[in-house]
Amino acid sequence: MKRKISLICLLLIVVTTFAQRSIESSSDIFQEIKKLNVISHVLYIAAHPDDENTSLIAWLENEKLARTAYLSLTRGDGGQNIIGSEKGEAMGVLRTQELLKARKIDGGEQFFSEADDFGYSKSAEETFEKWDKQKILSNVVYIIRKFRPDIIITRFPPDSRGGHGHHTASSILAEEAFHLAADKNAFPEQLSSLNPWQAKRILWNTSIWWDNQLPEKAAQTEDYIKVNVGDYNELLGLSYSEIAADSRSQHKSQGFGSSRSRGNRLEYLKHTDGEQAKNDLFEGINTGWERLEGGKAIQSSIEQIIEKYNIHQPAASVNSLVELYNEMKQLKDRFYVEEKLQDLRTIIKAAAGIHVEVLVNDYNYVSGDQVKGTFSIINRSEIPVQLISIQPKVEANLKLIKLDFNENLSLPFSFQTNHSISHPHWLPYNKTKEDLLLPFNESPENSVIEVFKYTLSINGITINFSEPIDYKWTDRVDGELHRNVIISPLVTVTPSKKVVVFSKNEAQNVTVLVESNKAGESNRIEIKVPKGWKVNPTFIEFDLKNKGEQKSVSFQLTPPFQPSVGEITFTLKDKKAKAVQHINYPHIPPQIMFPTATAKVVKMDLHKTVKNIGYVKGSGDEVAENLRQVGFNVVSLEANNLALIDLSRFETIIVGIRAYNTKPAMKNANAILNKFVKKGGTVIVQYNTSRGIEPGEIGPYPFRLSRNRVTKEEAEPTFLNPYHPILNTPNKLSKKDFEGWVQERGLYFADMWDDKYDPIIAWNDPGEEAQKGSILVGNYGEGHFIFTGISFFRQLPAGVPGAYRLLTNMISYGK
Repeated sequence: MKRKISLICLLLIVVTTFAQRSIESSSDIFQEIKKLNVISHVLYIAAHPDDENTSLIAWLENEKLARTAYLSLTRGDGGQNIIGSEKGEAMGVLRTQELLKARKIDGGEQFFSEADDFGYSKSAEETFEKWDKQKILSNVVYIIRKFRPDIIITRFPPDSRGGHGHHTASSILAEEAFHLAADKNAFPEQLSSLNPWQAKRILWNTSIWWDNQLPEKAAQTEDYIKVNVGDYNELLGLSYSEIAADSRSQHKSQGFGSSRSRGNRLEYLKHTDGEQAKNDLFEGINTGWERLEGGKAIQSSIEQIIEKYNIHQPAASVNSLVELYNEMKQLKDRFYVEEKLQDLRTIIKAAAGIHVEVLVNDYNYVSGDQVKGTFSIINRSEIPVQLISIQPKVEANLKLIKLDFNENLSLPFSFQTNHSISHPHWLPYNKTKEDLLLPFNESPENSVIEVFKYTLSINGITINFSEPIDYKWTDRVDGELHRNVIISPLVTVTPSKKVVVFSKNEAQNVTVLVESNKAGESNRIEIKVPKGWKVNPTFIEFDLKNKGEQKSVSFQLTPPFQPSVGEITFTLKDKKAKAVQHINYPHIPPQIMFPTATAKVVKMDLHKTVKNIGYVKGSGDEVAENLRQVGFNVVSLEANNLALIDLSRFETIIVGIRAYNTKPAMKNANAILNKFVKKGGTVIVQYNTSRGIEPGEIGPYPFRLSRNRVTKEEAEPTFLNPYHPILNTPNKLSKKDFEGWVQERGLYFADMWDDKYDPIIAWNDPGEEAQKGSILVGNYGEGHFIFTGISFFRQLPAGVPGAYRLLTNMISYGK
């Protein structure tokens, strides 16, 4: 192959990629060309991942062709996990990726604020007690100023009808930010890089959830705009309801799998503030190029491209698209122009059949490593394309290269990393004073460690492109897979347990897994323990010769005689070591976290009268392993195998969280468990949601699950029968046992029950009636059945001594 050679050096600019939905067909290309002709932004605001209306987002993005984004104030750290055991910060990482996957399907974009999802909240007032309202309000104003929406839509009402306090707070903040974003005196520090912005209107995406008379009201007043999000898009081959179902089904950790629906579906948007629209959501908003100086000619050019587009030969439009690119660059309004130029780059590449990959040889590096890989580019059309330059430079002596039809050009490269470790940038939420001085980072995830910038000449016009580095591999079952390239610490020190519990005065081994991310790493691990605890040895030296080599080392930790709660810290040469946590699910890219290497240590006074426990697996929790730590012999059981197992070898059987929600076999297993109770056993059923469960389906006597909960982890307990064995045997409980709990007391308590059950504890959130259905105890035959909505699945992994003592008394009841 002959190559024309002339050296051209250009300064390249990285531009954020706006489009989320991938372009995979000629009809996708045409859909994206149509979007070029619309200049309008819509911002949807709510509190959590999965709060967004995916139908409305899909309709706005793909029918109205408006650039649409969802601002989720939190990342969902406090949510339930139906597919695994991640909680807290790891839960937030998982749900962040689920949101990003959802946006890749419905076409929207994703923003977050810095708000921490601390768990269920019953009011906006309680929410603002834990959030810094001004900081989160500043975040919302920042996003509005940066994104410049013409329309803002909230998911929830700004009052108690929102249910969750975070929901209500999200609308309160949105409505305040609607005005403040236009006020030059509000958060003036943002105006060094942004301008004030006033959206045209803000509306509430209301629903029959809040008002079953909504259709009639909407027909009688002008306060509502109705939109049919069930429309069918012929180019995409799907209705927006179908797209929305696929999008919503990415929220797998929350159990929000949805079936595709077809046909008309109305959404109601109630006017909140701003200029009221009477007939059309975009009424009074110029969504065309006429809103920009000199934009009328651009509009005309795009319309001609749309008119002449050949769905069978998208490359025939490339020359016109390239000319449009050159024409668009001349406009002065850089905000909208840069956005459309980036969209146009993506369209040009797709129409011309140009595919670029920047693949590295490994996905795991440490800062300072040399990263090697291959820059590959192929032109799959007969459009004349020339590669002019690449930065960082490839190892070849790159000059002007003609990209011949269907010939894959591969160029080796290397560069040195200088990035910090790939821990999620938003963690921890409790930032240091130095962190708070940094500007708000609205990026939904960590940026890639390197972006290659390259320039192509297409039909004689130079265009700057960018491509992030990638790592891909082929799985024998799943085929081609991809993951982000990460920067790891030189060595990770990962404790085998996040909480080490001592119920006796005997020493235990604390084991850590040491892993090297670079060859030839020698160091020593030191362990620092709380006052009164003893450790032997105080340090261990190690030598790891190969990258990826692992070694297990153990320290012997002796607790004090008295109850104690503290934290042990691992250091490498007096610097705090980093642990590693992997989050792997098939529906999201692999994720990694590098938290500080610590473990909580708990010495408690705990007595047991039961040894053998069966644990029926639910939707995923760590309670079984937590109980093993304190000396119980716990055997894990599957719901669909209970009929095949001799349960008489167990004294007590515990049913894991949400088992009745997630395991169909529990419908039959309940009779098996009742028989076990009747013969003298004890069964403890932990919380299940009320959805789909009728009284009589759990336990020997009927009780009704509700959505009632106590969210104040400090809520005062009232012992309804202070002499009941569960409060006294084998551990004498006091109010002190209910100190230091995390996130909540419990959830989905019973609100009605048969007289054969005895309630044990009552508590309530401020201003509410006492909830008595957190523990119900019933005698049946020779045994005992216990239902509990107490969140042991949170308390035990957090090492809460009183929760261990309470659950142990329940396990030991009647024995």
